[in-house]
Amino acid sequence: MESVWVTLFVCVACYAYNRKSVSFVSPKLIEDGLDRSHAGLILSCQNGAFALSKFIVGVLSDKTNPRHVFIFGLLLSAAATLAFSSAPVTSISVLCGLWSLNGLAQGCGWPSCAKIIRQKASPSQFGTLWSVLSSGNNFSGSLSPFISSYIVLHYGWRTSVFSAGCASVVLGILGAAALKYSLGTDENSNKEHEKSTQQKSSKEGKDAADGSLIDLLLDPFLIMVSAGYFMVFCARSVLLDWGQLYLIEDRGRSHHEGSAFASSLETGGFLGQIAAGFITDKLINLFTGSSQSSVRLSVAVVSMLGSVSLLHALQVTVTEESSTAWITSLGFALGASLYGPIAIFGIVSTESAPAHLSGKSNAVAALAANLGAMTSGFPCCYLAKHYSWSTVFFILEVTTGVLLLIIFCFRNLQPKLLQKEAQKKEK
Repeated sequence: MESVWVTLFVCVACYAYNRKSVSFVSPKLIEDGLDRSHAGLILSCQNGAFALSKFIVGVLSDKTNPRHVFIFGLLLSAAATLAFSSAPVTSISVLCGLWSLNGLAQGCGWPSCAKIIRQKASPSQFGTLWSVLSSGNNFSGSLSPFISSYIVLHYGWRTSVFSAGCASVVLGILGAAALKYSLGTDENSNKEHEKSTQQKSSKEGKDAADGSLIDLLLDPFLIMVSAGYFMVFCARSVLLDWGQLYLIEDRGRSHHEGSAFASSLETGGFLGQIAAGFITDKLINLFTGSSQSSVRLSVAVVSMLGSVSLLHALQVTVTEESSTAWITSLGFALGASLYGPIAIFGIVSTESAPAHLSGKSNAVAALAANLGAMTSGFPCCYLAKHYSWSTVFFILEVTTGVLLLIIFCFRNLQPKLLQKEAQKKEK
């Protein structure tokens, strides 16, 4: 099974490199004549399509072959990226259309990966494996800003975007072969296992709660988790997409320092995600009398408190005289404190429903997260254009603090469908 996890990790990293390839070159696109609000619109189109696609794929995840969907998404994303690299900067509709297609393809990635984890991982390892594989995004993000920066400076932004598309083609082909070899040998047994599992889950669901997607949407617990997911994803996306511009335009820093900040965010996020899954798994085993969700959400509250403090420090302490070491240290700490809750909210949303609804439950929370990413595009650019990036970061600080208090007060709230299921079993 190790080969499966390695393949998924590398492909998840490539998905992330592809997805952020335009964000990394956005300063150069603006220098070439692209209006700042149009740059935000392009990213919002991608995030909107990504949110829609990820939700649909997540809802349908129990009825699809995750290996096929995963590889298809990577290859389609590569095609859209290659086309974007040759599109004219003046054609906003073409750029938005291509990057919307990229977002639709990107939505095939994580839901399919999450289904493979559910199929192959034991419950005691679920949180850890979820965090390790999702940290492939951070692994890519810690390296790709420097790769993109080097290519942009020496060969131009088109070559940088083209390189991301080519990498996705190569890894898509290699990943298809590796997953077919690793998972294909026991595909028939997997189908039988899935069939029996689905039958059992369906029976348990009917006996327990007869839950549906509507029940999930009206569950106060999932609403709270989704709100937290929305906020931390929005903050993360703003820092990744516009942190460079904030440092360059509002704080007078160089392009290289902006890339170093983006890289340090992802490096911190890499460690933060892995630590969040590992620590919460260990704490759940240690505090057997507590519910899984309350233990995981308590860790998320601590991380979000760190995020609020660090967002404030970013605005107050970073000036033209600040050292590069301080800026990258802030980026590292911010990445660790934001990506920890991102991993936890994803895990909790999957665990907050009976087995036959776990895919839909995660899809609902993931939709909220990607709406947060959408908000980081055009709306935040609009605010920055009419006010400043400092205003945007102040709003992020305040709203993240409000969500932190809400989650702290209701961290012991339990999912309704799981409560009904437990009551049925007791009877």
